[in-house]
Amino acid sequence: MKSYMESGIRMICRVMICRLACWAMAGSLLATAAGAQSKPSPVQTSPVQVLPVQSPPVQSPPVQSPPIQALSVQPSAVAATVGGKPGSAFPSCSENLASVPVPSAPHGLFTIIFPNKELEARAKRVLLHNPVVCGANFYLVWSEIDRGPGASPRYDFSHVEQQMGPWIQAGKQVNLIGWAVAYGGKRVATPDYVLRDVQSVSCEHAGGPVPVFWEKGFMDNYQQFMKAAVEHFGSNRAVGYIRFGLGLGGETYPACMYTLKEKGFTPQVWRKYIFDMLDYEASLNSPKTLMVGINSFGQPPDLEFADAVARRAVQDKIAIGSQGLSTEDLSADQAGSPCAVDWCKMFREAGGKVALELQSVKQSNPDRQGRVGSMVDLLPFALKLHTQIFEIYAQDWLLAYDPEDPNYAQYHEEYQRAYEAAAKVVGAH
Repeated sequence: MKSYMESGIRMICRVMICRLACWAMAGSLLATAAGAQSKPSPVQTSPVQVLPVQSPPVQSPPVQSPPIQALSVQPSAVAATVGGKPGSAFPSCSENLASVPVPSAPHGLFTIIFPNKELEARAKRVLLHNPVVCGANFYLVWSEIDRGPGASPRYDFSHVEQQMGPWIQAGKQVNLIGWAVAYGGKRVATPDYVLRDVQSVSCEHAGGPVPVFWEKGFMDNYQQFMKAAVEHFGSNRAVGYIRFGLGLGGETYPACMYTLKEKGFTPQVWRKYIFDMLDYEASLNSPKTLMVGINSFGQPPDLEFADAVARRAVQDKIAIGSQGLSTEDLSADQAGSPCAVDWCKMFREAGGKVALELQSVKQSNPDRQGRVGSMVDLLPFALKLHTQIFEIYAQDWLLAYDPEDPNYAQYHEEYQRAYEAAAKVVGAH
């Protein structure tokens, strides 16, 4: 409905004598719209279609005055003031919500901002006060927090708390993703003292040395880091969930798998390591939802491993997610074939037991010409499979709400509709 109200506002503004009168009229119209949408819409599992509002032409009064330029009202600004408070057109993503499979668990549409200062600044400018955006995800890079067993204090969370601060002040939720190994580049996510204590390998797709994960020196210290993070953020009401990466990045994929074979890697060794770590997480009795990203590996992919990890997580009451959503999943599921890492099957099995999360494999293709596809198609598909947490690339949010984005003009309306339809199910802020 925002896009039609925006058009109506522009039309009225063209015939007003001054900016003050224009904004007074805009405020009146938005207040009327808020009254019409005071109740949350029922659960939707496909994009919501909104019929345009037909209004008679507005006749200009016979006042002679210089031409006045129409004011540009941004969609996010309109949405943010509907009803006089953020998110009033949507159910809340910070409260229990009956329209999601696990009402008491985290739910909503979040932005993910991989470590990138420029992108982080742009996302804050455009998304911080957008009610459709429930919050943002930030990264607990182990090496940047753990100063070693002899330090006091040992763990310094100040950097990530500084990143979280503006979002929390804006009333948003934040989620945390732990990295023990970084994705490519020169970033080393494993602390130096750990790397001195365990064997390590290296490969192109992982940043810096990769530890032999199942060695005691890695597992014990990473578990202590997990415990410290849970204790530190456990009482923070703004934190929704924590996903500890057990392999590459925030996932369970065995980084440098082929090189690790020289150190004893086998599918059985990896499975035992993952299960031991999940069981340890369960033993923490975290007041915050803990989550694991499921992956497969090998050629052909070992889907049975992914299924086993998902089932162990459910047994341990740990949320599960996949960071590989794409339009290929939609096609595969329609054909009766497994989705990537078999998440479609596992989500059907786990729906209602633990919270389920999805992230696209990379930023989307709004023209539908790439592997990922359009969020317009992916969101309703994921909702049908019980997903209640969406981690959405900042670039895909900016495409919808930042007029400076090169794809905004062509795609923002359909992306806004898709996000807002999903927010009517999983909540907004």
